[in-house]
Amino acid sequence: MKRDLGALGARELDVLVVGGGIHGAAAAWDAAQRGLATALVEAEDFGSGASWNSLKTIHGGLRYLQTLDLRRMRESIRERSILLRIAPEIVRPLPFVVPTYGHGAKGREALALGLRVNDLVSADRNRGLPPDRRIPAARTLSRSEILALFPGVPSRGLTGGGLWTDAQVTSSERLTIAFVRAAADAGAVVANHAEVTGLLSEGGRVVGARIRDRIGGGEIEARARVVLNAAGPGMDGILALARVPQRPMPLLSAYNLVLRRPVVTTHALGAASRGRFLFVVPWSGGAMIGTDYGPPGPRAATDAARFLDEAREAFPWAELRAKDVTLVHHGLVPGTGGAKGLATRQLLVDHQGAHDVPGLVSVQGVKYTTARSVAEEAVDLVVRRLGKPFPRSRTAETPLAHARPLSGSLEERARTAAREEMALTLCDAVLRRLDLGTSGPPAVGDLREVVGALASAHSWDPARVVAETKALEARYAMLPAESG
Repeated sequence: MKRDLGALGARELDVLVVGGGIHGAAAAWDAAQRGLATALVEAEDFGSGASWNSLKTIHGGLRYLQTLDLRRMRESIRERSILLRIAPEIVRPLPFVVPTYGHGAKGREALALGLRVNDLVSADRNRGLPPDRRIPAARTLSRSEILALFPGVPSRGLTGGGLWTDAQVTSSERLTIAFVRAAADAGAVVANHAEVTGLLSEGGRVVGARIRDRIGGGEIEARARVVLNAAGPGMDGILALARVPQRPMPLLSAYNLVLRRPVVTTHALGAASRGRFLFVVPWSGGAMIGTDYGPPGPRAATDAARFLDEAREAFPWAELRAKDVTLVHHGLVPGTGGAKGLATRQLLVDHQGAHDVPGLVSVQGVKYTTARSVAEEAVDLVVRRLGKPFPRSRTAETPLAHARPLSGSLEERARTAAREEMALTLCDAVLRRLDLGTSGPPAVGDLREVVGALASAHSWDPARVVAETKALEARYAMLPAESG
């Protein structure tokens, strides 16, 4: 996977995908695998936005039972199985537990019914999966079983609980990169730190984009028969370049807390908190708690502290302290207006029909789990607009060859990240290629080794090394202060 911005202008593309989060990466892979002349550009780094802000869980859609949305539940179940099959080295089953208190609509009996329906709806969930990646049937737990698993859980009024299994991705960063590398292996031109600054237009039709190289400088024009806008929080900015009349997309800040302590070790645990559920999830020798939402703005540290207070209420037995938090994940996700109005349905817009702007399609996903299927649907639309036959999508059945950690010594892995995976900055390498800083600040010696490998690969001077180190340190500056 080589970064070659010159290749963007070498020929007319069938589709230019703008936005290298999980949805754009999956769309680029899907399009390239079908034989479309494809390019993928990302203004920052691949997966550096909301895709990085992940609780690392792959959900089968159990919550959709509350609204009887069985279509979306079936989609989530199917996509969970697909990820377990095509990325088995980093996607694995993870048991979830929710304690119940009292009886009635929110008690053990109601939860037992929901879990039974979940098993019926997902009866084919293990088709084609190896034994170690299969999802077992859900079941209810007695009061004593809950306390044996989690001795600190409040026992007053405890009637039991529910146990079901979803999946966990050990590195959502590596999974996103695996989609990008799969696209490149299938012939797509891919480039990070490549910002779309304008759209090319002829006779009212979008025919490509102007792209600025944010690393080396300069600008290039890429011509494409269709531009697929998968820019996530930047979607409206791309639409503005096309003068598409659309209400600005509401955004929410999403937060997850990364803990240095293994608060839970084998099971994820849910707890009701202020009218919703929070989950604490075992991960990388520690744990994660998520997810909290709030309005976007320059209050990240304050919001992280507030979320820590809420997590203390949800999991009082964990005795959480600010010093336990080693990293705060923060990303922007689509909302529906208001601080808690999280969008629940993906958006796919053909702007030729909706706004009389041919050559432009927009896709906005809301869930990491279903990104592959949303991308398939988006590329189906692109193919229809191209007006010529292409093969069907095969991404559901094709293993992701690079969905695994890099191998070798740290220096070897850092060199591979720089030379084969477009790690152009220290944040690219530490946070999204090496899994070195995704659970907290890396050790000084490890950081020095990575800096040396990247400086050698990219010919950094001493001033660049200092700037890169400061940029990485800023990622760990949002830790909440101790209160009380």
